[in-house]
Amino acid sequence: MKLLGQILLACFILTALRWAVAVIAAAMVFGLVVALIRAPVQTLSVLFGWLLLCAFAAHPALGLALFILIILGGKLSAK
Repeated sequence: MKLLGQILLACFILTALRWAVAVIAAAMVFGLVVALIRAPVQTLSVLFGWLLLCAFAAHPALGLALFILIILGGKLSAK
């Protein structure tokens, strides 16, 4: 009976954690939408930087190629 109580308590804790993660994810999406409305250029710059960082972490060669393309594109559009 004691083991059953511990299993039930663990189920409640995991359910509460799942709901907490869902609430946090919804708050993050809401914050992103508000940031996109208030300052779209800066928000998209930060999101693209984060995407670039993830590309470097997951696939270094792909991240380097993307970085080089961004630099060359910036230089060409500045002229």
